[in-house]
Amino acid sequence: MGFYFKKTAIEGNGFRNLLFFLLLYIIGSPFLAPYPAVSILVHLSLSVTLLVAAYAVHKRQQQRSIIIFLLPILLILYWLGLYDVIHFSRLGSYLLFVVYFGLLMYSYAMQLVHVQKLTINVLYAALCLYLIIGLFWGTLYTLLYKLSPGSYSGVLLDNIQHNHLHIFNYFSMVTLTTLGYGDITPQTLGAGALCQVEAIVGQFFTAVIVAWLVGNIITEKQTKS
Repeated sequence: MGFYFKKTAIEGNGFRNLLFFLLLYIIGSPFLAPYPAVSILVHLSLSVTLLVAAYAVHKRQQQRSIIIFLLPILLILYWLGLYDVIHFSRLGSYLLFVVYFGLLMYSYAMQLVHVQKLTINVLYAALCLYLIIGLFWGTLYTLLYKLSPGSYSGVLLDNIQHNHLHIFNYFSMVTLTTLGYGDITPQTLGAGALCQVEAIVGQFFTAVIVAWLVGNIITEKQTKS
C-alpha cells in the first residue's frame, strides 16, 4: 500500500469515463424514469456507472477488492428489488449502496490527496468525487425515507409511486450545493441532521478543492519560472 502512495499522478481514462457515465445517469434518469417502456435504460445506466466506478479505483488500493466483491451482490439485490422478487431486497440494495459509495468516496479522496501534479485527470477525479458524494447522500435519504416514510415531504414525493432514488438524488445535489428550492423538506430531526451535514460537506469540499487547485497552479508556475 505504501508503494502505491509514492505515485503522484492519476493515469488512464478511468475518471474521464466515470464522469461521462455519472453525468449520463444523473441528467438522463429524471427524463426516462417516468416512462416504464424506457426506464430499463436508467437501471442499466446506473449498473454500468457502478461498474466503471469500481475500476476507477487504483489497482493497488485495498478498497478495490472489497468494492469489486460488493458490486455483484449490490447489482443482484438492486435488480431483484426493482421487481420485488425478494422481500426487503430493495432496502438491502439501498444499504449496500451507502457502503459502496462510501468506499468509493474514501478511495477517490485518497487518490486525490496523494497527487502532487495537477492534470486533467485530477480534475476529472475531483468532479467524480463530488458527484459520488451527492449519490451517497441521495441513497442515505432514500434509505431513511423507506425506513421512516414521514422523514421527508414535498411535491415531488407526492407525485412518485415506486422508485424514490432519482428524487432523492436530485434533493441531495440541491442540498450539496445549498440551493434549497424547498420542493422537498425534512420533517424529522434525523432527516434534518443529514441535510445539515451534507450542506457542510458540500461547502467544505468546494472551499478545499478550489484552494488546493489554486495552490497547485501557483506551485507549478513557480517551479517553471
